[in-house]
Amino acid sequence: MNSFLITGTSSGLGKYLYANLGGISLNREKIQKNGAEIIIHCAFNSENNPKDSDQYYNDNVLLTKRLTKIPHTKFIFVSSVDVYPKNSNRHTESEIIDMHNVESLYAKTKLLSEDLVKKNCPNFLILRCSALLGKDSRRNSLIKIIEEKKPTLTLSGDSISNYILHEDVLSFIKAASEKDLQGIYNLASSKNITLKQVTDLVKKKVTFGDYVYNVGNIDNSKTVSISKVFKKTSREIITEFVSHNTVNPTS
Repeated sequence: MNSFLITGTSSGLGKYLYANLGGISLNREKIQKNGAEIIIHCAFNSENNPKDSDQYYNDNVLLTKRLTKIPHTKFIFVSSVDVYPKNSNRHTESEIIDMHNVESLYAKTKLLSEDLVKKNCPNFLILRCSALLGKDSRRNSLIKIIEEKKPTLTLSGDSISNYILHEDVLSFIKAASEKDLQGIYNLASSKNITLKQVTDLVKKKVTFGDYVYNVGNIDNSKTVSISKVFKKTSREIITEFVSHNTVNPTS
């Protein structure tokens, strides 16, 4: 068997993991037969307003289902903290999530994919990640704030986000693989930050929109028990990202 099969390697976290862990790409026919020791599924269509919901479902949920059928020893699925309902509760990994309380199509398909992984993979690890930052980060509001001279956003300055680094996710995956961890983990920093606080931190003037996003109150104590780097706050994460990374976002 091969060591790693990593999906979504053209950008974002998948590209970073592939560069640091190696492995093989999904498009090799022999992978369907020979399998991989560890599958790390990062690929996802994260389009905010998909025009074709059926295609969006196929791109995400059905891809996950196909991947679970590939022979493997361990399946690691990169999910999102957005699967949690938008309320004031503190969200732990043991929370039973009612699909009717999940707002976005993105979050619903993530949750459906989680269910497929739990059903089809005896040895699974689901990583519910907050917003990811790294050299090849996908273009999000924070990247726009950092890169553009006069950023204009659809999000309000009151929007609340949580950030983690690609390198910290990598360190967690390495530890999880060595210890053969299973189950669900919230990969989030210890404290949220508003977009207004972000602009003050990086000293940028931003034109904000009206939409208010709130990541919610995410409990990361289970993750911290494995990797202390997740004790960092979102403010510390952003400061580290800006000082150590040359941003090279993709569309």
